[in-house]
Amino acid sequence: MTRALVFSALLLLPGAALQAQTERQTGFMAQQWSICTAEGVALINETASITTPILEALRSEGMIRAWYDVRHAWGDEWNVGFITIADSHRAWLDFWAEYWRRASAAAPEAMEAFGKHCTMHKDNFYSIRDSRTPGS
Repeated sequence: MTRALVFSALLLLPGAALQAQTERQTGFMAQQWSICTAEGVALINETASITTPILEALRSEGMIRAWYDVRHAWGDEWNVGFITIADSHRAWLDFWAEYWRRASAAAPEAMEAFGKHCTMHKDNFYSIRDSRTPGS
């Protein structure tokens, strides 16, 4: 009986560990990096007057928690970055679809030009986890 109880407990541990890991997940972050020409960087800077209010509205509506527009100061060729934080991967996908819908409606030519001047692009997606012990 004792062996069966121990064996049953061992079978349940991975599920309990997974549940604890899920409970500690506190968000989802997307980092999007591009290699842009000088014209592309200038275009992005110019369209900030259009995209910033859209991003702030989406943040106010709760679609994302935060957003950051990053410009290259020193380093490699990945000179334009865009970082967003949402509650989950699904929430981020919903945000991204809505952002592109609104931005493309507000400045269709600018969104098309982005692809012309920013030819290389990579995405990095991360689960944000709180690894502190509960209650600390």
